[in-house]
Amino acid sequence: MALVLGITLVSGVAACDSLPDIDPSRLPDISLPARPSDTADPQPTETVTEAPAPAETVTEEPAPSPSAEPDAAEEVEPFVWWPWAIAVAVLLVMLIVWWRWLAKRRAWDKRLEAARSELAWVEDSLVAQVLAKPTGAEAAAQWDAARPRVMDLDRELHELGEDAPSDERRGDAGQGLEVLRGLVVAVDAEASTQADTSADALRARRAELDAARAQVRTWIGAARR
Repeated sequence: MALVLGITLVSGVAACDSLPDIDPSRLPDISLPARPSDTADPQPTETVTEAPAPAETVTEEPAPSPSAEPDAAEEVEPFVWWPWAIAVAVLLVMLIVWWRWLAKRRAWDKRLEAARSELAWVEDSLVAQVLAKPTGAEAAAQWDAARPRVMDLDRELHELGEDAPSDERRGDAGQGLEVLRGLVVAVDAEASTQADTSADALRARRAELDAARAQVRTWIGAARR
């Protein structure tokens, strides 16, 4: 056994000496694969994006503004008095005008009331005296004696119509003047001294006189209602 092993080794050595020379650069490059690294490849990291929490709305209350304190050093504006003086003056003038108008109206009313009383005397007393005379001559004389007083009443009613403070009062005075003149015409006819007047004419004149007196009484009575 040992002999066989020895022969084999000798043969192997002899064979190696008989091999041709080989250029190492012409030998193929036999590279062993690299060993896997003990460190494992890093796994991709999952990025988790968290949704932002809803922002809380905070309502800020306005800060209280500091009270404006009057500046002690600020100058106080002077009181303006002239507008008030003008207003008082205008009011005073209006009161004076109103008072004068009221006084004028009261004076006018007194004058008209006096005219009513005078006309009532003419219708109730004077005309009754004229009609009571037994003759036409005496009746005419009585009427003519009182004519100036009647004419004064006519003039007063005419002036009252022109100076009336209102249309209503002007109409009242005008109506009084109208009934007075109607009464004067009727009394003139009744106190006529014409001898050729018939009985029918006398009755017609008396009817006109009665109607005129009734109109006077109506006008006087209208003011007393």
